Amino acid sequence: MLFDLHLHSRYSVDALSKPLSIVKICEKRGWGFSLTDHNNMDAYTKGKIKEIAKKHKVLIIPGEEIKVVEKINGKEKVCGEVIAYFLKKEIAPTSFANILDEVKKQDALLSCPHPFEWSRKNFKDFPKQQKHFTCMEIYNARAYYMGLNNEALDYYEKNLKGKIAPLGASDAHTPEEIGNGLTEINATTLEGVRKEMKKYKTKAVPMAKAKFSDHLQTQLARRHLIGER
Repeated sequence: MLFDLHLHSRYSVDALSKPLSIVKICEKRGWGFSLTDHNNMDAYTKGKIKEIAKKHKVLIIPGEEIKVVEKINGKEKVCGEVIAYFLKKEIAPTSFANILDEVKKQDALLSCPHPFEWSRKNFKDFPKQQKHFTCMEIYNARAYYMGLNNEALDYYEKNLKGKIAPLGASDAHTPEEIGNGLTEINATTLEGVRKEMKKYKTKAVPMAKAKFSDHLQTQLARRHLIGER
C-alpha cells in the first residue's frame, strides 16, 4: 500500500488543505496518509480528520511535525523539526530531549523530515541523534533543490541502510501536492504499518516535485491572502 507520510492541513499556518479534501484525494487514489501539521494536532481534535477518514475507509496515521527548540547561551533557538507518528496527543515545541521522552511515553515513532535541507528547518543534529529515529525522509517533494534529496539518499545508503526506514513524502501544503512523494509499505492496518517501519521495510516512491506556485501559495496562506480548499 502507498502512503503520503508528511502533509499539512489548514491547521498549519502556511497550508490550505481542508481535512475533507485530504481524505477524498487519498480515498480516490487508494492511499493511506499521515497528517503532520506544524506543532499542533488540531485537525484531529477540532477538524475530526480521524472520523472523516474512518467514514471514507482511508487509513490515517496520527502524526505531528514538531519544532525543536533548545536553550543556547540562555536564549531559545529553533534547531529544526522532527515528525512523530502514532501520537495520541499533541507535543508542543520543546527540546529534543523532551520530545524524545514524550515520544517514548506515547509509544510513538520518530522520523527526520528533510534531514539535510538547510534552506528549511532541518534537524541539524540528526547525524548525532540518528539512533533515536525509526524513519528518515530520503525524498521530500518540497525540497527547493533536488540535490538535497540526493544528499539524504546518499547518507542513507552509506550509513543507515537496514538501520532506519526510508520514506518518501509530499510535504503537501496544498491539495494539488498530495501524493508528490509516497512510501510503499506492505501493510493495510495501523499495527501493520508500525511493524514494517520498525523492521525498516519501507520504500520511498518519488512522484513529482512541488511547483513554484505551490511555494507561493504557502506564503500567501501565511498572510491570509488565499482561502482554504
